Amino acid sequence: MTHEENYSPIELKAFFRSHTHLPIWEVIERAGIWQRLGIKVSFDFCDSSTLAEAALFGGEVDFVSGNHITPYALVARGKPMVCLASPSNSVNDKLVTREPVRSVADLRGKRIADTTLVDSHGGYHHLRGNHMVYVMRAGLRLDEVEWVELCETMDEFRTAQLEGMKSGRADATFVTGSTEKFEQAGFHALAIEPLPMITGPTVTSTLDNLKRKDRLGERLVKAQVLGINFARTHREETEKILAGLREREPRAARVTYNSVAKLQPKPYPDLRGIGNAYELCCLKDPAAKNISPSALWDIHYLRELDHSGFIDGLYRT
Repeated sequence: MTHEENYSPIELKAFFRSHTHLPIWEVIERAGIWQRLGIKVSFDFCDSSTLAEAALFGGEVDFVSGNHITPYALVARGKPMVCLASPSNSVNDKLVTREPVRSVADLRGKRIADTTLVDSHGGYHHLRGNHMVYVMRAGLRLDEVEWVELCETMDEFRTAQLEGMKSGRADATFVTGSTEKFEQAGFHALAIEPLPMITGPTVTSTLDNLKRKDRLGERLVKAQVLGINFARTHREETEKILAGLREREPRAARVTYNSVAKLQPKPYPDLRGIGNAYELCCLKDPAAKNISPSALWDIHYLRELDHSGFIDGLYRT
């Protein structure tokens, strides 16, 4: 397969912050899109935002899939962090409770099973932050509920929150994905309004990293656009790719076709999502208040690709 636009070959290293991000990167790899763009990339998992950011600034990795909250404070401190694309802009959790409730507002005085707010490296837990926003949007102060911190890693959390509910340590918990096991255990699941939030496989890098390799920002954004298009227009092939991913990576066992089909064809960030992510950063680090939340974002690569008609053309054919 020939390279597009006479791209010179480059090799990249990257981190992904959650195994839920893997489907789109797997599709890009298996569909030959990296090769088409002259890129060879190796991914590793990184569970801490602090460690991921240190690797970015140290040049050990070229980009990160994720890191949605803390970069605003880094930009406020003069660090050259930049986000280029956001194909997923909402969180769709359910509220699981011991007793039936009508809304999140009924959690006043209740114990909520959750992760720690920060990990042992000082990294911010985005998942916990989402749950804090749900509580605040319901009109509650964060100190009007009791946060029962069960663990500090995402890999432990889903098992820990079910056990936390069963043991009686908590009255409620926010669940991403299926609540079947909770309901089988006798708990109640309430669908709540989707939360606008920057989440999922964002493309995050630094201005310095983008300058080091030929048209890196352009290529990263184009790769994601092409990967989303492939998934949406080649379902059978995508299903096979994801089946291989599930077989190879146990932590991606819950991956489905919807994991990639739901991603936006034009991965612009949602302004409401940016606002909520920025608010979470400000709660942790008031230094972020000194910048506009838009200071983190550089969407000119995506805008140029969109304006050229490239994305619309993919779906016409």
